[in-house]
Amino acid sequence: MSVKIIQIPVGPLVMNATLVMDKESKETIFFDPGDEIERILEIAESENMNITRLIATHCHVDHIASANFAIEKLNLPLEICPLGKEMLGNVGPIAAAFGYVASEIKEGGYLNEGDIINIGKTELSILHCPGHSPDSLCFYTEGILIGGDVIFRGSLGRTDLPGGNTKQLMDSIIKKIYLLPNNTTIYTGHGPKTTVKREKDENPYLNGTLRLA
Repeated sequence: MSVKIIQIPVGPLVMNATLVMDKESKETIFFDPGDEIERILEIAESENMNITRLIATHCHVDHIASANFAIEKLNLPLEICPLGKEMLGNVGPIAAAFGYVASEIKEGGYLNEGDIINIGKTELSILHCPGHSPDSLCFYTEGILIGGDVIFRGSLGRTDLPGGNTKQLMDSIIKKIYLLPNNTTIYTGHGPKTTVKREKDENPYLNGTLRLA
Protein backbone atom coordinates (compact mmCIF):
# COMPACT_ATOMS: atom_id res chain seq x y z
CA MET A 1 0.00 0.00 0.00
CA SER A 2 1.46 3.31 -1.08
CA VAL A 3 -0.60 5.43 1.32
CA LYS A 4 -0.69 5.87 5.07
CA ILE A 5 -4.01 6.65 6.73
CA ILE A 6 -4.56 8.12 10.18
CA GLN A 7 -8.01 8.75 11.63
CA ILE A 8 -8.48 11.05 14.62
CA PRO A 9 -11.86 11.05 16.41
CA VAL A 10 -12.77 14.67 17.22
CA GLY A 11 -15.58 16.85 18.48
CA PRO A 12 -18.87 16.34 20.33
CA LEU A 13 -20.10 13.79 17.76
CA VAL A 14 -16.77 11.90 17.68
CA MET A 15 -16.22 12.33 13.94
CA ASN A 16 -13.17 10.73 12.32
CA ALA A 17 -10.96 13.40 10.79
CA THR A 18 -8.85 11.55 8.25
CA LEU A 19 -5.32 12.11 6.95
CA VAL A 20 -4.31 10.25 3.78
CA MET A 21 -0.61 10.49 2.89
CA ASP A 22 1.23 9.31 -0.20
CA LYS A 23 4.20 7.59 1.43
CA GLU A 24 6.75 8.55 -1.22
CA SER A 25 5.99 12.26 -1.62
CA LYS A 26 4.47 12.82 1.87
CA GLU A 27 1.70 14.80 0.17
CA THR A 28 -1.44 14.48 2.28
CA ILE A 29 -5.17 15.08 2.05
CA PHE A 30 -6.92 16.27 5.19
CA PHE A 31 -10.52 15.06 5.05
CA ASP A 32 -13.23 16.62 7.24
CA PRO A 33 -11.93 19.51 9.38
CA GLY A 34 -14.65 19.19 11.98
CA ASP A 35 -12.82 20.06 15.22
CA GLU A 36 -9.51 19.99 17.13
CA ILE A 37 -7.52 21.31 14.17
CA GLU A 38 -4.38 22.10 16.16
CA ARG A 39 -4.20 18.53 17.50
CA ILE A 40 -4.67 17.11 14.01
CA LEU A 41 -1.96 19.34 12.59
CA GLU A 42 0.42 18.32 15.38
CA ILE A 43 -0.15 14.67 14.47
CA ALA A 44 0.40 15.44 10.80
CA GLU A 45 3.67 17.23 11.60
CA SER A 46 4.88 14.32 13.74
CA GLU A 47 4.32 12.03 10.72
CA ASN A 48 6.15 14.45 8.36
CA MET A 49 2.94 14.91 6.40
CA ASN A 50 2.69 17.76 3.90
CA ILE A 51 -1.00 18.65 3.72
CA THR A 52 -1.77 19.83 0.20
CA ARG A 53 -5.57 19.48 0.01
CA LEU A 54 -8.45 20.12 2.41
CA ILE A 55 -11.63 18.23 1.52
CA ALA A 56 -15.07 17.65 3.06
CA THR A 57 -16.70 14.28 2.40
CA HIS A 58 -19.96 16.18 2.97
CA CYS A 59 -21.02 19.43 4.58
CA HIS A 60 -22.70 18.31 7.80
CA VAL A 61 -21.54 20.41 10.70
CA ASP A 62 -19.52 17.72 12.50
CA HIS A 63 -17.35 17.39 9.38
CA ILE A 64 -16.74 21.09 8.65
CA ALA A 65 -17.31 23.11 11.85
CA SER A 66 -13.63 24.10 12.15
CA ALA A 67 -13.00 24.47 8.43
CA ASN A 68 -12.33 28.21 8.63
CA PHE A 69 -9.54 27.65 11.14
CA ALA A 70 -8.04 24.90 9.00
CA ILE A 71 -8.27 27.09 5.90
CA GLU A 72 -6.40 29.85 7.71
CA LYS A 73 -3.74 27.60 9.23
CA LEU A 74 -3.04 25.66 6.02
CA ASN A 75 -3.68 28.44 3.50
CA LEU A 76 -5.74 25.95 1.49
CA PRO A 77 -9.30 26.15 0.13
CA LEU A 78 -12.01 23.78 1.32
CA GLU A 79 -13.05 21.52 -1.54
CA ILE A 80 -16.61 20.18 -1.54
CA CYS A 81 -19.31 18.67 -3.72
CA PRO A 82 -21.24 21.57 -5.28
CA LEU A 83 -24.46 20.20 -3.77
CA GLY A 84 -23.07 21.10 -0.34
CA LYS A 85 -22.71 24.81 -1.03
CA GLU A 86 -26.12 25.72 0.40
CA MET A 87 -25.30 24.01 3.70
CA LEU A 88 -22.17 26.08 4.26
CA GLY A 89 -24.17 29.25 4.86
CA ASN A 90 -26.21 27.61 7.64
CA VAL A 91 -23.35 26.18 9.67
CA GLY A 92 -23.47 28.66 12.55
CA PRO A 93 -27.02 28.07 13.88
CA ILE A 94 -26.82 24.31 13.30
CA ALA A 95 -23.39 24.09 14.91
CA ALA A 96 -24.63 25.52 18.21
CA ALA A 97 -27.36 22.89 18.44
CA PHE A 98 -24.76 20.12 18.26
CA GLY A 99 -22.22 21.69 20.60
CA TYR A 100 -19.94 23.25 17.97
CA VAL A 101 -18.90 26.84 17.38
CA ALA A 102 -18.69 27.79 13.72
CA SER A 103 -19.31 30.68 11.35
CA GLU A 104 -20.25 30.77 7.69
CA ILE A 105 -17.74 28.82 5.62
CA LYS A 106 -16.73 29.62 2.07
CA GLU A 107 -16.01 26.79 -0.30
CA GLY A 108 -12.85 27.01 -2.35
CA GLY A 109 -13.41 24.46 -5.07
CA TYR A 110 -15.79 21.80 -6.30
CA LEU A 111 -15.37 18.04 -6.68
CA ASN A 112 -17.66 15.80 -8.73
CA GLU A 113 -18.10 12.11 -9.46
CA GLY A 114 -15.54 10.91 -11.97
CA ASP A 115 -12.93 13.46 -10.95
CA ILE A 116 -9.45 12.17 -10.12
CA ILE A 117 -7.39 13.83 -7.42
CA ASN A 118 -3.69 13.23 -6.91
CA ILE A 119 -1.24 13.24 -4.02
CA GLY A 120 2.19 12.34 -5.28
CA LYS A 121 1.75 9.28 -7.49
CA THR A 122 -1.45 8.22 -5.71
CA GLU A 123 -4.72 8.73 -7.56
CA LEU A 124 -8.09 8.82 -5.81
CA SER A 125 -11.28 8.53 -7.82
CA ILE A 126 -14.45 10.21 -6.61
CA LEU A 127 -17.84 8.55 -6.17
CA HIS A 128 -20.95 10.62 -5.52
CA CYS A 129 -22.94 8.65 -2.94
CA PRO A 130 -26.03 10.64 -1.86
CA GLY A 131 -28.55 9.46 0.69
CA HIS A 132 -27.12 10.44 4.05
CA SER A 133 -26.56 13.88 2.57
CA PRO A 134 -27.11 15.06 -1.02
CA ASP A 135 -23.44 16.04 -1.34
CA SER A 136 -21.79 12.90 0.07
CA LEU A 137 -18.57 11.98 -1.71
CA CYS A 138 -16.41 8.86 -1.30
CA PHE A 139 -12.79 8.55 -2.43
CA TYR A 140 -11.25 5.30 -3.70
CA THR A 141 -7.67 4.18 -4.26
CA GLU A 142 -5.84 0.84 -4.12
CA GLY A 143 -8.45 -1.10 -2.16
CA ILE A 144 -9.15 1.80 0.19
CA LEU A 145 -12.35 3.86 0.42
CA ILE A 146 -12.71 7.09 2.37
CA GLY A 147 -16.41 6.64 3.00
CA GLY A 148 -17.63 9.59 5.04
CA ASP A 149 -21.01 8.82 6.63
CA VAL A 150 -22.42 6.63 3.86
CA ILE A 151 -21.76 3.29 5.55
CA PHE A 152 -20.38 2.20 8.92
CA ARG A 153 -19.36 -1.09 10.47
CA GLY A 154 -22.71 -2.79 10.96
CA SER A 155 -24.73 0.31 10.21
CA LEU A 156 -25.55 3.04 7.70
CA GLY A 157 -25.59 6.82 7.59
CA ARG A 158 -28.80 8.27 9.00
CA THR A 159 -31.33 9.60 6.51
CA ASP A 160 -33.59 11.64 8.80
CA LEU A 161 -31.61 14.87 8.43
CA PRO A 162 -32.49 17.51 5.79
CA GLY A 163 -31.68 16.16 2.34
CA GLY A 164 -31.52 12.56 3.52
CA ASN A 165 -33.05 9.88 1.33
CA THR A 166 -33.12 6.19 2.22
CA LYS A 167 -33.56 4.92 -1.34
CA GLN A 168 -30.64 7.04 -2.56
CA LEU A 169 -28.48 5.77 0.28
CA MET A 170 -29.22 2.13 -0.51
CA ASP A 171 -28.61 2.74 -4.22
CA SER A 172 -25.28 4.43 -3.44
CA ILE A 173 -24.12 1.44 -1.42
CA ILE A 174 -25.40 -1.35 -3.65
CA LYS A 175 -24.67 0.23 -7.03
CA LYS A 176 -21.36 1.87 -6.19
CA ILE A 177 -19.66 0.75 -2.97
CA TYR A 178 -20.65 -2.91 -3.36
CA LEU A 179 -19.08 -2.94 -6.83
CA LEU A 180 -15.66 -2.29 -5.32
CA PRO A 181 -13.42 -5.30 -4.54
CA ASN A 182 -14.55 -7.29 -1.49
CA ASN A 183 -11.24 -6.65 0.28
CA THR A 184 -11.66 -2.87 0.05
CA THR A 185 -11.11 -1.28 3.46
CA ILE A 186 -13.67 1.42 4.26
CA TYR A 187 -12.48 4.24 6.49
CA THR A 188 -15.70 5.58 7.95
CA GLY A 189 -16.72 8.98 9.27
CA HIS A 190 -17.58 7.55 12.69
CA GLY A 191 -16.42 4.40 14.44
CA PRO A 192 -14.00 1.70 13.31
CA LYS A 193 -13.00 0.88 9.76
CA THR A 194 -14.61 -2.04 7.97
CA THR A 195 -14.49 -3.85 4.61
CA VAL A 196 -16.88 -4.24 1.71
CA LYS A 197 -17.10 -7.98 2.31
CA ARG A 198 -17.82 -7.58 6.02
CA GLU A 199 -20.73 -5.27 5.31
CA LYS A 200 -22.13 -7.52 2.58
CA ASP A 201 -22.04 -10.45 4.98
CA GLU A 202 -22.90 -8.84 8.33
CA ASN A 203 -24.54 -5.42 7.97
CA PRO A 204 -28.11 -6.02 9.22
CA TYR A 205 -29.51 -3.12 7.18
CA LEU A 206 -28.10 -4.58 3.99
CA ASN A 207 -28.62 -8.32 4.44
CA GLY A 208 -32.32 -8.02 5.25
CA THR A 209 -32.17 -8.48 9.03
CA LEU A 210 -33.18 -4.87 9.80
CA ARG A 211 -34.84 -2.10 7.84
CA LEU A 212 -34.24 1.63 8.02
CA ALA A 213 -37.20 3.53 9.40
